[in-house]
Amino acid sequence: MTTFDHQWTGTHVSGSTACAVVKYHGATNSRGSRWIATIKRGGGEVWRASVPFQDGPLVAAVAAARKFGAEWKPVTCHSIDPDTYAVGF
Repeated sequence: MTTFDHQWTGTHVSGSTACAVVKYHGATNSRGSRWIATIKRGGGEVWRASVPFQDGPLVAAVAAARKFGAEWKPVTCHSIDPDTYAVGF
């Protein structure tokens, strides 16, 4: 049997803090290319932040957390597709 540091409780994963989904958005006429991070919390609360492309997806994820007072550090980063990453805290 496989064991994990985190466990599914039936409603959430215990032992985890949060996960940010970070997507690349290309340049527009008014903005350069950027990474936008989204963290969804309970009760419909959504935390978002964007950073310039050169800062990267990890900085975007941390910016979203810090924008709302969380001092989380990324512990995982997985590619969902070439323009989207899941960053775990």
